[in-house]
Amino acid sequence: SSRIAEPSQRGPFPQPPRKCTHAAAKRAPCALHSLRFRAAMAACPYGRASICFPLSLPAQAALKAIEASSGLPARAAEVAGYTTCKTRAAGASSVRLHLLRGVGSGEEPPEQGAHLVAVRAAGREGWLLGLAGMRKSEEGQPDGMEVVILARPDTKLGALMYLSEETLRELMLEGAAVEVRFCRFLLPVQHDCPEQWLRDRLLRLANLVEEAYPAPPSAPDPPPELVRAVLAAAGLAVGLSVGAAAGDRQTVLPADHGNRVSEEELGYWDEEMRLNTRCAATMDGSARLDYFMSHMPG
Repeated sequence: SSRIAEPSQRGPFPQPPRKCTHAAAKRAPCALHSLRFRAAMAACPYGRASICFPLSLPAQAALKAIEASSGLPARAAEVAGYTTCKTRAAGASSVRLHLLRGVGSGEEPPEQGAHLVAVRAAGREGWLLGLAGMRKSEEGQPDGMEVVILARPDTKLGALMYLSEETLRELMLEGAAVEVRFCRFLLPVQHDCPEQWLRDRLLRLANLVEEAYPAPPSAPDPPPELVRAVLAAAGLAVGLSVGAAAGDRQTVLPADHGNRVSEEELGYWDEEMRLNTRCAATMDGSARLDYFMSHMPG
């Protein structure tokens, strides 16, 4: 089975370190044995960032960001779907959320743009970090956002890549309730650019997060047991392949392996070579190549 019913069972879900003094590790053992934590775990195989699209975040920065978000208010949200066509073409996977506003809550819609967020799945104690883009505001429609969750570790548990859609579907069922904390505003909104631009933007956003939560020069990397415990508290069975037996562990290939370059993207590369321009370098309306590309998904 690709799910683990009890945290105490033997398998890919290890016990957290007993003598670690880190605050997150102190909370993890309680989370492991709490009633909320006894939901089925989502399989999370080890990841490996690709050379062409090395989207990842140091585990050190992710833990610091999660720790810093602990005092922020949580917004209620609902899982509306998963990866859009543009995000998939860029080489990533995501979960799409609708933010819920209670009657008379006074909650204002988030600022349009890219945000660093922390997301907690239903029935979990821990939070996961993500890069979120707000959907265009439309009257009568709920505030929507697409989140690339950075929580799939490499084999050394020193870096976190984006969760695959298979893992997201296990962790956050469509229609399920989740909680969102808005940690930091990163960049203004841009909706009309193609896959190549989105790939560059995701890398830039991850770099902004790393700069915002730097590790001291002499600080050691967080213990792998701590990283594993924090991810487990959020509902991830690290090292377990989706659809595999409990003892079958493997590293998955990067999501953008194989031929993932569309004809539209090749056209943009050709434009850059000829004109030395990049998408969003100027905002000259109809002078931009993507002005007439309204058929592009995402």
